[in-house]
Amino acid sequence: MKNLKVILFFIIYSSAIQAQETIDFKYSRDYAKILALSKKDTSGLFFPDLYKRFAAADTTLTNYEVLALQIGYTDNDNYWPYQDIEMERVIWGLNEQKKYKEAILTCDTLLRKNPFNLLACREKGYGLVKLGQKDSADYYFYKFDKIVTCDFSTGDGSSYETSWFVISPADGQWIIKLALQGSICFMGSGRDKDSNFHDILGYHPDDDEQKSEKKENSSDCMHLYFNIQHAAKRMFGKGGRIPVGKEAIDSISVSTVR
Repeated sequence: MKNLKVILFFIIYSSAIQAQETIDFKYSRDYAKILALSKKDTSGLFFPDLYKRFAAADTTLTNYEVLALQIGYTDNDNYWPYQDIEMERVIWGLNEQKKYKEAILTCDTLLRKNPFNLLACREKGYGLVKLGQKDSADYYFYKFDKIVTCDFSTGDGSSYETSWFVISPADGQWIIKLALQGSICFMGSGRDKDSNFHDILGYHPDDDEQKSEKKENSSDCMHLYFNIQHAAKRMFGKGGRIPVGKEAIDSISVSTVR
């Protein structure tokens, strides 16, 4: 039987998600439709219009609109998510070394290319807090929270059919570590019945009493599914080469205790 603490966590977590706006989103049915609407200036999901609101920290943006923004970005010339991973690791390392100004500048470089990068939004906020600039930090924490909330609203993460939509092959790991404040106890991948590619990650809550029990086959290692089919199509970059950072996906090792 699963550990009671894990069960209680997911009861509370599921209730919180249900209380928010959920999206009736099926990747194979809806992805291409939403992408087309993001390019249509009369659709209400036109990417430039939605992006202006996102950049202005518009709190009225719905989960569906943020999903349309992310899907629209996956067709952007700057969208090469596997090539962002190494820079994400650099950002994390700089903040760990308390080099906050350098971390913020590196976040700026990445966010100019990918304004929806989860790690850069969160770590720029963190760095600004450490520099005593909380008001500025809130803007980036808003973006992190908005994207994560949107991703959670696309499913419950428990299966291929209800997989969470994310735009980066590293996002699942950052969500577990930073949003769910947990550890990764399993790493795998697979394809659903429509051949869409998914990351499958095992989640274990960070709990000192249970750290010794974090084993891949443990009943407390809950498998979560993240749909990254759109990212997989961009794996090899513009030049068709294996991207810098691809080998780092399986070795993102960070502490969430700060």
